[in-house]
Amino acid sequence: MRLAILGPVRAWRRDEEIDLGSPQQRGLLALLLLHEGRPVETEAIVEALWGEHGPRGARGTVRTYVYRLRPILGDMAVIESTGSGYRLTVRDGTLDLRRFRELTAQAHRARRDGAAARAADLLRQALGTWQGRALSGVRGPFFDLERDRLEELRLAALEEVFDLELEVGGQSDLTSEIRAAVMEHPLRERLHEQLMLSLFRAGRRAEALAAYQHARRLLREELGVDPGPALRSLHSRILSESEDSPAPAGRGLSSALAPAPVPAQLPADLAVFTGRRGEIEELSLALRDAAHAPVVGITGLGGMGKTALAVRLAHTQRHQFPDGQLFVDLGGFKAPVSPLEVLGQFLRAVGVSRLPASLDESAALWRTTVSGRRMLIVLDAASTSEQVRPLLPASPGCAVIMTSPRRIVDLPGIPWLRLGVLQPEDALQLLAAISGARRVFAEQEAAMRLVQACSCQPLSVHVAAARLDARPSWTIDQIYAQLEDDLRQPVVMHEDCKIVDRPFREAQARMDAFHRDAFHLAAVPACSRLDAAMAAAVLDLPVNEATAVMEALVDAHVVEVGEDGAYHFLGLVKAFARRQALNGLGHEHCQQALHRLLRHCLTDTHTVGEEDLRAVLDQITDLPDTLVDMVSLALP
Repeated sequence: MRLAILGPVRAWRRDEEIDLGSPQQRGLLALLLLHEGRPVETEAIVEALWGEHGPRGARGTVRTYVYRLRPILGDMAVIESTGSGYRLTVRDGTLDLRRFRELTAQAHRARRDGAAARAADLLRQALGTWQGRALSGVRGPFFDLERDRLEELRLAALEEVFDLELEVGGQSDLTSEIRAAVMEHPLRERLHEQLMLSLFRAGRRAEALAAYQHARRLLREELGVDPGPALRSLHSRILSESEDSPAPAGRGLSSALAPAPVPAQLPADLAVFTGRRGEIEELSLALRDAAHAPVVGITGLGGMGKTALAVRLAHTQRHQFPDGQLFVDLGGFKAPVSPLEVLGQFLRAVGVSRLPASLDESAALWRTTVSGRRMLIVLDAASTSEQVRPLLPASPGCAVIMTSPRRIVDLPGIPWLRLGVLQPEDALQLLAAISGARRVFAEQEAAMRLVQACSCQPLSVHVAAARLDARPSWTIDQIYAQLEDDLRQPVVMHEDCKIVDRPFREAQARMDAFHRDAFHLAAVPACSRLDAAMAAAVLDLPVNEATAVMEALVDAHVVEVGEDGAYHFLGLVKAFARRQALNGLGHEHCQQALHRLLRHCLTDTHTVGEEDLRAVLDQITDLPDTLVDMVSLALP
């Protein structure tokens, strides 16, 4: 069986075409094929086929389509139910889109190896898999968008084959083919550049200059802009050249089309990286979205290992991106790097030497340059959508891993992974990997207490391991006792404890004064959890306002929320925030919050356990007379 979506949606068994049914049924098959083996939720299928407001019974109609398609496709393309949707598995060599991708990937490898003629031939084969406008015969906004994405892939391959054949001396009618492409896509400046170069190399200098003037008038009339720097530069060089043909603008005269460099900028993977197997599996699956240019985000409190996870993930996936890997530290909120500066770094890394002056032109050149390539980009410590958006590739084949202290909510469609602490066993393994397994597992129970005192946070475990290394004669219990005192009731803050506190200070620095005070005050009670009503008592706010405040602290990653909806702090964060409350808000303010919480607990005892009630009571230094009788009645 052969399946096709690069043209009309069709299928053949041997040489006989198969009737795929109604346009909507073809649309379902096309949708599953576009996801290339990944599951598709039924709700997503309904929205793609009928829009946001599908007809009544649409889910049942989808089931009917699946029932009809299964016997048509047979065992060469199997539709499986996934519980919440469907997944289509296609055997190798039976889908034209897959064949197109394989051939373009082979062409890119051949070009990197200097085999330009071989690369051009492979791209011609890839373009031969197209039989018209992609996804013909299926309708709807989703398919319109996918059709545009696939067309961008085709045009990128077409422009690349023109480049290669201009370099090696391609087919005799290359100029007429380029001219036809220009007429079909008159706003693509790269095609105009290739037409000018083809004409000039054929000895038709006047026609090449006339082609520039035509492009210039067209861009002014249609868009109100002048040609970009690449086209202007080529025009100037044609004017100044008398004999030798100029190379395309943006490339050196010595080599018209040298193989594009393959950057490998990923930092070294951590030798002691531990755990995160589930997170890596989840993110790896998202990066395999071949129909788009997937972007995955990693967020969480500082010290959780966001960068380490991004780098490990990138190393595990780099074989999927043979055209290179780029890495940049965007500086976070404290020292954000401008997107124009980053685009300059990226463009130079992929072989572009002449850089536009404006952000918009640089972003457009970046998208054009990486179109058709398979590259992995790691954006570390991003801060805003304005910083990130110009750096994102537009066409399928590339992927982006992004880390940020907070979700960037105005970048829609990006799945965000909130990175938490390590599992206790993984934290213990990390301690052993750094400090030596023999010492750690000789005192395994004490070592487990130590990593739990570090809240199983990777940064804190690293600090504890450094103390172990610095004091080889101490027992782990001695290190544990010292670290407990230093982090929770410090007399003098040691330098390594300042390292542990740094992410918490950075998180509170991004808060306004109101939320910062709430962060500190909510950490004062020694109870293990706060539900919304308890938080309202502590913060002296109505329940709905207190809930909004606590949710904002969850978004800032300084507060955790459980499955029951109650809030709690990591031990290290609680110790830090409580110190800030005592030093900043003062003892009296903290005691008033505890009094309010105790009064709430005594009047609404079903929301708090006896252990938490006693913990709060022990913190109160002067119990008001009005509460003494209530305490005696509430506690045995």
